[in-house]
Amino acid sequence: MTAVTTRPSLADLHPDVLVSVQDVARFLGCSPRTARRARIPYVHITPRVRRYRVRDVLAWIEAHVQDAA
Repeated sequence: MTAVTTRPSLADLHPDVLVSVQDVARFLGCSPRTARRARIPYVHITPRVRRYRVRDVLAWIEAHVQDAA
């Protein structure tokens, strides 16, 4: 039997925590590719590694809320 561990939601993390694109995609309910293409601000670690600050992800969501028509 394997133990299943759950990761905390981004909303439960400290605003300055850096998370991976997989974590962002899981929170948004999309693929990692879509999350990378969403133009969410990120921290450039290496040419192949980017991390997203929780506060930036949450601010991006707030900036993209649209009123129901």
